Amino acid sequence: MIMQFHKSGYYHQHDKDFRIERPDGSGDYLLLLVRTAGWFRIHGTDYHTSPNTILLYKKGTPQLYRACEALYSDDWLHFHMDESDLSFVSKLEIPFDTPVQVHDIHDLSLLIKDITYEHYSDNIHKEETLLLYLQILLLKISEKLHKDAYQPDNIYYDKLSNLRSQIYNMPYKDWDMESISASMSLSKYYFQHLYKNTFGVTAMQDIIQSRTDHARYLLSTTRISIHEVGQMCGYNSDTHFIRQFKGQTGVTPSEYRSTLQ
Repeated sequence: MIMQFHKSGYYHQHDKDFRIERPDGSGDYLLLLVRTAGWFRIHGTDYHTSPNTILLYKKGTPQLYRACEALYSDDWLHFHMDESDLSFVSKLEIPFDTPVQVHDIHDLSLLIKDITYEHYSDNIHKEETLLLYLQILLLKISEKLHKDAYQPDNIYYDKLSNLRSQIYNMPYKDWDMESISASMSLSKYYFQHLYKNTFGVTAMQDIIQSRTDHARYLLSTTRISIHEVGQMCGYNSDTHFIRQFKGQTGVTPSEYRSTLQ
């Protein structure tokens, strides 16, 4: 198995004019984890996809896709596979050139985040680590595709999964546990209990992680002020924003931005 990593992107966001058109493909295999709704044309068929869609493009397949709402967001990964790798993917029953919606892609997205950070590291075992990450990612995709083939026992699973997608797609929103639980006709305590049991983390942990991810994106791609970044990530207080960001990353927003220069 000589699966080779080429490049990846985590939590990329684009406006309504976003469009990718590669008539001959990208020259490698492309995995997309699409956080928002999107439009794809594959082998002459148009697909209007919902959030939480997985798509693995085969090498050479024309790639034509775009935003279909005000925001398009995805994670992506380009890589190479040989015949033994293709046999591995076949055994995992991961389809090529077919958009597949699942309940939640957050755990897969975190793997791409780890892969992206590893790629830019100077770790001495980086190449070996990237190969292992790729294999784990494909295994986890296969598990998710098969797991989502049946309905979970939790009758609130669909609502909770939709909520979690909204949390990661709208980090700027003023998320309030009382309002969320009331919208699901649940007590605050029972809602928090269900959420933690379903995803392994609390809703507040997801909210903080979502805001931190978005803040890192803004800090690394724009020159807007720290105050504006905090506001765009749902914070009304600079102090609160800086404290939570440092709690998640170990550095302040200013320190984080300076490390990228």
